[in-house]
Amino acid sequence: MDWFQSIDAELFRFINHTLINPIFDQLMPFASGNDYFHPAMVIFGLLLIWKGGIRGLICVIMLGLIVPLGDGFICSTIKAAVGRDRPFLALQDVHLLVGRSGSCSMPSGHAANWFAGTMVGFIYYRRSAWITLPMAICVSFSRVYNGVHYPSDVLAGAILGAGYAVAALWLFDSLWLKIGQKWFPLWWEKVPSLVAFKPAPADPDEDELSESPPPPATRGLAPSGFRAPHVTMDAHWLRLGYLCIATMLVARLGYIASKLIQLSEDEAYQWVWSKHLALSYYSKPPLIAYTQFLGTSIWGDTAFGIRFFSPIITAIISALVLRFFARELNARAGFFLVVVASVALLAAVGAVLMTIDPLSVLFWTAAMLSGWHAIQQNAKTSHWLWVGLWMGLGFLSKYTALFQLLCWAVLFALWPPARKQLRRPGPYLALLVNLICAIPVLVWNAQHNWITVTHVAQTAGVGSTWHPTLRYLGEFLGSELVLLNPVFFVATVWATIAFWRRGRRNPHLVYFFSMGAPLFLVYLLLSFRSRVLPNWIAPAVLPLFGLMVIYWETQWRLGVRWIKPWLKIGVLLGLIWSFLDMTRTW
Repeated sequence: MDWFQSIDAELFRFINHTLINPIFDQLMPFASGNDYFHPAMVIFGLLLIWKGGIRGLICVIMLGLIVPLGDGFICSTIKAAVGRDRPFLALQDVHLLVGRSGSCSMPSGHAANWFAGTMVGFIYYRRSAWITLPMAICVSFSRVYNGVHYPSDVLAGAILGAGYAVAALWLFDSLWLKIGQKWFPLWWEKVPSLVAFKPAPADPDEDELSESPPPPATRGLAPSGFRAPHVTMDAHWLRLGYLCIATMLVARLGYIASKLIQLSEDEAYQWVWSKHLALSYYSKPPLIAYTQFLGTSIWGDTAFGIRFFSPIITAIISALVLRFFARELNARAGFFLVVVASVALLAAVGAVLMTIDPLSVLFWTAAMLSGWHAIQQNAKTSHWLWVGLWMGLGFLSKYTALFQLLCWAVLFALWPPARKQLRRPGPYLALLVNLICAIPVLVWNAQHNWITVTHVAQTAGVGSTWHPTLRYLGEFLGSELVLLNPVFFVATVWATIAFWRRGRRNPHLVYFFSMGAPLFLVYLLLSFRSRVLPNWIAPAVLPLFGLMVIYWETQWRLGVRWIKPWLKIGVLLGLIWSFLDMTRTW
């Protein structure tokens, strides 16, 4: 292939040297990458969803799936397999205008991404090629002009990107044809194809000559005579929820496997703990060390091994909540709770970083869901034993779990039927199990002069004079407003106030309020004294969001129509902020 490489090199020199001019020196680096690209793509996606309806939404989803997967897996795998050096490493006097990438040269990821996006856009909107194709060619040309790719790299990337875009669209459409009819027949009847939404225009002459017209499903219509089987809409929402959870799990595992973000300080020193397993540690309980030990034992001492269980834990929490809502309320409410929690920036970060918070939220949530069964009139003692076990494991994850005892006290105070359980052995057995789980921490502290108690007391300012201040209140509320999403934060506060004024007869609202509000209020009061980190309220987020979803879903059923557009705004805002946060870490 020497003759091909020589032609490739000469063409590279022609573009990279002969065509040099001041205008291209300014334009081509901007075309390769700039700070405006990601915000512009977000705005474009929102406009496409707003104006394009279901077609625009599916187009954006396909772009969001195909382009990152193609770049992160297909292009990266081929680059590693081919192993071709970049021009600035192999040639002399390269006119280099952008940074040196550490990846290999063949194929060009930029070209693959742009031509994949161009092909997806062309499938859904034919006229989009008049804009996207020239832009794709310009970006591909810029990679050669900037000195980071050979012409054959961008040609291979363009062919590859367009090819896997078509293949992926065919695959997704085929899967929807099979899965949609079986799992989502009511929705499939309305949208039987992911790539065609309108029937082809009728041609009288063609109809007379054609003996076997194309299947209607390929034209965006359900087959003639198709009737969706009897299935409840709840089943659709439940299956969609499971599908979303699985998709987010795969996406998060792929994200942490991409090595785009470094370990945080907490992850790093807790990884050191996992190399020296003990009954407890100076500032934290031991379960985080054992979790990271298990992850690194499976995947090695890598960032992926350290973080492996964070997306797994998040998926488990989402599935538990979805299933609980589907059984006790309705699956649509459970689905939207999963979506709302997933797009809140605080939860999105917690679904990727493996610190003590994912474990804390998991066991707090498990104890909360088990506790609902424990306070029912026909509850079994085993329900309380599970509550005690989950709370005990929560204490071994983060000392914040002790506040769940306060939550139970608030529940017993607000809900008289629950107080009947205090005359039974269940709650006291739960406390006993909780105490047994705390033994490792107590033994370790007894061996080390109760150093953790001293540390926690100093952090909480026990023994010092309290001087109330508003200095940290605004910081605490402002950070929670941003990290929990302004729309959902305001909706949660609204729902909480409405519940307190007139909704305390609803047992679900009382329960979720009791399991979340006390913890939030404790840290709100603490912010009048000292700085409160925004992640400290993490276990309270799901119960409070649950209260919000139950309240507003009820209002939706009562005919309040403005809830739906605000839900869309909140979800889109959460997606934008999560996306911008990820790109900032890159």
